[in-house]
Amino acid sequence: MDASMPFSAMGALELRERYASGALPLAQTTAQLLAAAEASQERLSAFAQLDARIIALQADHLEAGRMRGESCGPLFGVPIAIKDIIDTIDFPTEFGSPIHQGRYPIADATLVRRLREAGAIVFGKAATSEFAIATPAPTRNPHGHDRTPGASSAGSAAAVAAGLVPVAIGSQTNGSMIRPASFCGVYAFKPTRGLIPRTGVLEQSPTLDQIGVFARNIDDLAAVVEVISGDDGVDPATRGLAPRRLLELSRSDPPLPPRFCFVRTPWWSRMSEEAREACEAFVDVLEGVVVHTELPPIVERTVSWHQTINNAELAHCLRNERARSPELLGGALQERLRAADAVSAIDYLYAVDRIPHVATAFDEYFEHFDAILTPASLGAAPPISESTGDPIMQTVWSFAGLPSVNLPLITLADDLPMGIQAVGPAGQDARLLRACRWLVKTFLERTGN
Repeated sequence: MDASMPFSAMGALELRERYASGALPLAQTTAQLLAAAEASQERLSAFAQLDARIIALQADHLEAGRMRGESCGPLFGVPIAIKDIIDTIDFPTEFGSPIHQGRYPIADATLVRRLREAGAIVFGKAATSEFAIATPAPTRNPHGHDRTPGASSAGSAAAVAAGLVPVAIGSQTNGSMIRPASFCGVYAFKPTRGLIPRTGVLEQSPTLDQIGVFARNIDDLAAVVEVISGDDGVDPATRGLAPRRLLELSRSDPPLPPRFCFVRTPWWSRMSEEAREACEAFVDVLEGVVVHTELPPIVERTVSWHQTINNAELAHCLRNERARSPELLGGALQERLRAADAVSAIDYLYAVDRIPHVATAFDEYFEHFDAILTPASLGAAPPISESTGDPIMQTVWSFAGLPSVNLPLITLADDLPMGIQAVGPAGQDARLLRACRWLVKTFLERTGN
């Protein structure tokens, strides 16, 4: 551990060790992080909710326990931003909508409860788009304030990228984890669908909704997901899934050097020329480790199947808001809901039936490769006035529910980041993280970084 490293640049596990040992004063450094977050709001707007009193009370409670000799949890003192679609009893959870302004849940979401039990500090609510799908949050990209930070997990990605917190929780129904991570230049991990319970999280599309984590390094991704993973007895998607031992396994040496395939995807031509060249250069650096291959034709059809499911379930989940307060729904959201009215039951059921077929279409790839690599986005973050970017590079993997990681390894013009997305087999999240760690190390060694 670098003793000269400023605490605001430390990862979650580094902070935890210093807090638990007393080398860093928990209350004081938490107050400094809060001051930085508050000062950044005007230019970044990464947070929907910050409350100095609530944050200070959590830090004081943890420090008092440590002083009494109580054991420090695996995330002791770690400040974590929570996307504003995830219930917290001490901060409002408003779903990015005026309809739910001032809404205080009666209980923490399962994942929030598990974070608190591990000693983490709930460090405010990260800004999100309207119901995590429509009108964008006001958040700006720390790498360029005229650039979008990405989709509905924008606040979570921006808060980590700006050094305001070491970890943030987000969600992905289509591309709302990996794309913001690509645009903001941070690590992100969307585990296998069902590994993290969604109890107490806004339902936008129960078939497709998934929880994930943003962080500054792979260790922190593994440590946080390890804490919040596993069956909670409520979310049916988690049924029978034990918590994963991710950190130890992801840190272990692979028995053989991992192998990777890079796929340009059917949407390669939609990428910027600069981004395509950067991806080709990335593959060239990893000659002998990464080979080119193609995706099966079925991936192109997932786009319409994903949209069918998402639209139909969105309309069902927002039926009360649509009936009671239609005037408070944004124009883009109302357009999505009107499109949902045209979805037939047959089309919806057929699309749902395709999910396991798409997921198993990659089994043969994973017999030969530890991970499939793709661009994490079509290029650098577009201007905030244009859009939040296109989620197309995540659609097939979100549809299939396969684990995916953003690796912030590419820098484009104007120092704007872009990620490489690594996708692994369902249920083998630790193997994917281990392969990613090895890949990052190899890439940095070969590029002299």
